[in-house]
Amino acid sequence: MKIKKISLDKLFYNNKFALIFSLVISILLWLFVTSADTEDHPRAITNVPIEITLSDAAQADGLRVFNSVDQTATVYIKGNSLVVNQVNASDLKVVALSASAITSPNTYPLVLTAQKTDKRNLTAFSVVSVSPEQAIAVVDRYKEKTFQIQNLIQYPDDYKSDPSFFVGTPTLDNNTVTVSGPEKQVQQVNRVAFEYKVTETLKETKNFTADLVMYDANDNKITDSSLTLSIKQVGVSIPVLPREVLPLDAVFTNKPAGLSLGSSKISIDPKNIEVAGPASVLANLSAVSLAPIDFSKLSPATNSFEVDVSLPSTCRNLSNIPTARVTLDLSGFSTRKITVTNFKVKNLSPEKKAQIYTKKLNVTIIGPEEEISKLTENNLVAEIDLSDNSNFTGHTELPVTFSLSNASSSWVYGDYMVNLSVSGE
Repeated sequence: MKIKKISLDKLFYNNKFALIFSLVISILLWLFVTSADTEDHPRAITNVPIEITLSDAAQADGLRVFNSVDQTATVYIKGNSLVVNQVNASDLKVVALSASAITSPNTYPLVLTAQKTDKRNLTAFSVVSVSPEQAIAVVDRYKEKTFQIQNLIQYPDDYKSDPSFFVGTPTLDNNTVTVSGPEKQVQQVNRVAFEYKVTETLKETKNFTADLVMYDANDNKITDSSLTLSIKQVGVSIPVLPREVLPLDAVFTNKPAGLSLGSSKISIDPKNIEVAGPASVLANLSAVSLAPIDFSKLSPATNSFEVDVSLPSTCRNLSNIPTARVTLDLSGFSTRKITVTNFKVKNLSPEKKAQIYTKKLNVTIIGPEEEISKLTENNLVAEIDLSDNSNFTGHTELPVTFSLSNASSSWVYGDYMVNLSVSGE
């Protein structure tokens, strides 16, 4: 099979082909000439910045221009083609000349004018027009207002909580947000909140991030673009913790080693409280400890104390009972006065010496009658501990503690001080 060869010479002798070819060439030449003709056909320069500048007096009065509707404009120019084709957005600026007459806050429509920047000294062209022809500018004083972030968490109407868990108050990674912008618009903001819908029964701590929303006094949402939030989102945690009822436990310090206090001798009111906390913590918590009671404060006449409930930092007191009343039954205990003349200094630096000026102390001993009746002053030693005053020299007054011999169920009631001096050898 032979392939016919097309002869270009014959094509040009074809009247129909010659007509179509001439028409296409004419259109292309017209397009080229018109695109190159920047005297009659202006060239569009896009993305030219709009600059709106207030007078010095207006700026001194605190006025400033906030977001205008259009940030850039398109400028149409004409002139010498060699020059016009070199012009770009940096060679032009669009200004609002009437902005210099503004003296008060308002929203202004400002006529726009294009000017040459003279950065490259390109002068052989002229501005034909600007698009848009005007910009809407918000002029006001700058204002900031700080709000506590409100919680708008919603639960379904048929939501059923699990009684085995405690759902706490949501905590935020930021509790406040600052709204800034034009004074008039900022004043319209009444509150800032986040929204979230709970869809399932909460059985574990819920963490999420939520967008912040501004509201006016009528609870309408504000979406004004001239307003700025210092943070746009907030991290939220809804704590969900297992709950349990635990007994309260009395704790004592300086308790005599031989003294046994059974449950019948100690009364605690209330006996139990409800607690919420991490499962790992509650698993190792058989009772809630109370703040320690010092036996030196305890006597048959002073045997009832209001003490703080002490919980691990990760737990919550759901009963909202911060204190408990601890009462000890000290029936069968007696009181006796004994004069102490034996003094001992502990933890004195080897290069120092101490002199005690207090020669005797009249102290109160409490314990079982048969035990304290046999005590003499030889059974008591007053001890002054200098471990917290290792660098001290001079005369001072310090507290003392007591050691009792042959009295394992007795203790010294009250606080006592001695005078002494410490000097270097």
